Amino acid sequence: MTYQRPFPPTLLEQSSAQRLSYFKSIIVPHQRLRQAVDSLLLNIQEPTDISVFFVVGPAGVGKTTLRLRVEKLLLESSSSSMLAYPCQIPVAGVEAIPAERGNFSYKDYYLRVLESLDNIWLNSLLANKNLNLQTKEPYQSAYFQRKNSDVVRRALEKVMQHHQLMALMIDEAQHLLLMAGGRQMLQQMNWIKSIANVTGTVHILFGTYDLLNCCTLSGQVSRRSDDVHLSRYSTDKQEDITEFIRIIQTFQMHLPLHEQINLAQRYEYLMDRSIGCTGILKTWLTKALRAALAEESKTLSWKQIQQSEYSPARCKQIREEAEAGERRWRNEVASEVEVKSKLSHEAQDGTKSTTKKRPVGQRRPKRDPVGANSHVS
Repeated sequence: MTYQRPFPPTLLEQSSAQRLSYFKSIIVPHQRLRQAVDSLLLNIQEPTDISVFFVVGPAGVGKTTLRLRVEKLLLESSSSSMLAYPCQIPVAGVEAIPAERGNFSYKDYYLRVLESLDNIWLNSLLANKNLNLQTKEPYQSAYFQRKNSDVVRRALEKVMQHHQLMALMIDEAQHLLLMAGGRQMLQQMNWIKSIANVTGTVHILFGTYDLLNCCTLSGQVSRRSDDVHLSRYSTDKQEDITEFIRIIQTFQMHLPLHEQINLAQRYEYLMDRSIGCTGILKTWLTKALRAALAEESKTLSWKQIQQSEYSPARCKQIREEAEAGERRWRNEVASEVEVKSKLSHEAQDGTKSTTKKRPVGQRRPKRDPVGANSHVS
């Protein structure tokens, strides 16, 4: 089957670095991602009194991609209000840094958020020719290096309020909370909740299933926080398999090589070794594409794909952590509707257990949906 390529033919004449950069920029707006994006946007743009959200999922499922996607859409939706109030910064993001020797540095965290706001504000000034750079100076986080932590916190709160910051995205957020003892973890959560309440800024914490430890710290924390699960695709559900095939086909069309390989014919292998995680799949295909470009190949070969896959030990570790996290989610957080849906799928799978399983790589005797019409941004 011939597919229409989604990139201009001139891309194939560009350097290997440019072609690889193009593929890295591709985001496939798959079902799980869309659902999580819609949930977060609703809670940010139409907030209740819940001010802290925990976004959890296995390694490589696409949590960072989700964060970047939400940031992009928030900026786009706020473009008119930013013109009316040029000081507005609707969203900012930072990555949490692990505590050194078990001691979390609050001042370092405040400075990192201030630096993020500095960078966004400066870029906004440079992009808006109608603003006077001499009279609209950004906040200089370097000034606060010499101040104590309390002073820096008060300054950060005022800056967030001044810029009308709607949401603060914190990646690798488990580093903020992995403190020894439940009392210290509760202290960390109260600290985050306090900043969110004072500033009116929704805090979105992206991290591992370890963030689920926060659900039962206290009644007040439970009431003021909520959870979003970015789950992987399961080989136990036909709708998950169908969606993952579409994801594979979309990535396939965006491979900037002269000839396309039919990745979907071995979707079971790709789904198994990526553990159903789109982030792992994309990293894997990026490594294979890099090898193909280095070898000046016309197309991607299965040998290059197999040589680029994660080692069995790494796959095993990621899979075990994902399964353990999913069990915690079902037992501690998932709604009754989710649990019943899961049990229903498992029951259906049990009735089909006598069916002979196809060898890896053998396709189902039906036509799969083609991803060529998918919107990719």
